[in-house]
Amino acid sequence: MKKSRLKPDQILHAIDFSERLTDAKLWLGMADDLTAAANILEVEVVKYWSEIQFENGKITKISNRKYVQGAYSLLVAYALENYFKALLIHRNIESLKGKLLTKLPEYLSSHNLCQLASKSKFKHDLLEEDLLSRLSRSSIWAARYPIPVESNALNAMHILSNGKAHLAAFYSPNDINHIHNLIDRLRSYVLTEIGNNE
Repeated sequence: MKKSRLKPDQILHAIDFSERLTDAKLWLGMADDLTAAANILEVEVVKYWSEIQFENGKITKISNRKYVQGAYSLLVAYALENYFKALLIHRNIESLKGKLLTKLPEYLSSHNLCQLASKSKFKHDLLEEDLLSRLSRSSIWAARYPIPVESNALNAMHILSNGKAHLAAFYSPNDINHIHNLIDRLRSYVLTEIGNNE
């Protein structure tokens, strides 16, 4: 199959695209910006949860605040995705540099954080795997659309690597600390390999 030639303006776009794609600092900067935005929303998330009242294990009062947990989880998921992709770009830079690229390589197209963590060789425990799975669900559809692309994605039960099912459609106040720990660990992991001078 013969490749079609790019027009001059397409070549300029491809050059710009290729340079941006292979600049891990851009991916890190975007991850940091998304984390900062999530931290702003986090204040409202914490207030929302603090206003929920329980009696005998049942919710007796909910908050009147706007529910922003979906947007918060989406920003966190996107930040994590950018950290993983910065690392994958760094590791694959030799195969990317000097090429005129017009689309993302296949391994950068995923929004599945568990798969990206695996590809990045980022060691994580079951608690983090559970969190990555829930954040992936938010990123892929639950915090973006009222329904997924396929009906089977509505299934809120996911199977973890230990073979046990977990509820992927649920967040709790305890997740905030786990999210901070995960972001801090992943960012350090990425910076250790890439270096601050990338």
